[in-house]
Amino acid sequence: MLHNAPLQDERLTMTSDNSDLPQSPGRLTLRNLLLKIKNRLTGSPRETSTGELQPGDRSGPETAEQEMIRGVMGLASKNVREIMIPRVDVVAVSSTISLNALVKVIDDAGHSRIPVYNETIDNISGILYVKELLPFIAHKPRKFELRKMLHRPYFVPETMPLDDLLVEFKRRRLHLSCVVDEYGGFGGIITLEDIIEEIVGDIKDEFDDDEAPEIRKIGRNSFEVDSRMTLSDFNEEAGTNLPADEVDTIGGLVFDLFGKIPKKNETARFENVSFKIKEIKGTRLARVIITISPAEK
Repeated sequence: MLHNAPLQDERLTMTSDNSDLPQSPGRLTLRNLLLKIKNRLTGSPRETSTGELQPGDRSGPETAEQEMIRGVMGLASKNVREIMIPRVDVVAVSSTISLNALVKVIDDAGHSRIPVYNETIDNISGILYVKELLPFIAHKPRKFELRKMLHRPYFVPETMPLDDLLVEFKRRRLHLSCVVDEYGGFGGIITLEDIIEEIVGDIKDEFDDDEAPEIRKIGRNSFEVDSRMTLSDFNEEAGTNLPADEVDTIGGLVFDLFGKIPKKNETARFENVSFKIKEIKGTRLARVIITISPAEK
């Protein structure tokens, strides 16, 4: 069972100096935090009133700033599960990994923080901050003990609202959280960057690959789709009515239709919509070709 048990290493103690945070009497308020984020992201030199931090109903095209503010206000209606990096996509390492093997994982992944587990990924023991590994790489010590370098993991439920998590990230001075699923197992991770992207859109850094778009139209009634795309988003984009009661994503629906891990180029069908597997990564469904046929009368 995952939990927020304290670790003994002194380096694992989190600081709680919140002097730079907007405060209400005795506590941090979400609205003040969002106001501060809005001012920083837009480079606004003046204070923004709470009345301005509203989506509004002004006519005309929405500006980038208005779109960002709408993203801020929408955080309360979304939870961690909707935007987290799922378990199958998380780069994590065993606490017994060698220094050389760890360096290779870091080089391949390009992440600044790596979850570390004992025996299985359902037993996350800590988070490695890659920058703290640099002295070990430079001096190549005879004995390398990864466990002594770990920071205490912060666990959150997948149902936690994003606005609440944003406040906790700021209060705890954290950038990454491990997500606990409904059964108490490891469900994935979520980062501060993931939440900020909900406000300002995708943030590219030097480690980001030029990924294929989430959905790409390849024919009159055909789409190439990332399996992680939500069914609700696809329905809106393609004008379909795929069921989203039992599963949330295209990949979830496809797995449900096949009843197994499909192979490349295999096809399945739901009513007038066909699904062809374009790409598989390990056991994870990556991209799907979806073709919509005229509905039978």
